[in-house]
Amino acid sequence: MAIYFANSELTDPAGESWRITSNFNGDNNFVGYNGLTNWEKSDDVYGGGNLSTPILSYSNGVFTFQTYGWFLIHWMHYSYMTDNCRWSEMTLQVSWNNGSNYDDHGLSTGNTSPNTSANYSMGGNGTGFVLGNSNTRLRWNIQVENNSTTTFGNTDYMATGFSIVKIASENP
Repeated sequence: MAIYFANSELTDPAGESWRITSNFNGDNNFVGYNGLTNWEKSDDVYGGGNLSTPILSYSNGVFTFQTYGWFLIHWMHYSYMTDNCRWSEMTLQVSWNNGSNYDDHGLSTGNTSPNTSANYSMGGNGTGFVLGNSNTRLRWNIQVENNSTTTFGNTDYMATGFSIVKIASENP
């Protein structure tokens, strides 16, 4: 059933959550592509992982849209270490041409206190809007200043990952 607004229409509202399943240290260009970790769709109760028509499919570090429209994407990156790390970043990269080229679309960042030896954690969150269609691809890039930094992943809950929610039809 469609929801009608003044200048748009939302058909079949839906959302999904995706998370990485294990920890890794250092940079991870195109998370999931290099085998350091894997993505899974959340299978938690109310996690949006059991939709009859999925929003995204995943293969080798790249997400492809199965449902089309405008989407709100919110991501989070949880990392920790026992040394200095002035920046720990997770970047959403979007391709509008079937993966031929990618643009940095949004960035989340965190940092740990300088000159400490205790274990410190950091987190970053980002939000973006994307038009998802047959040409759109998503991937994630994680970069850290200190390659001893651990990005945390878990198969039971989301620590590093993203949620995506359809907010409008492609051509309202």
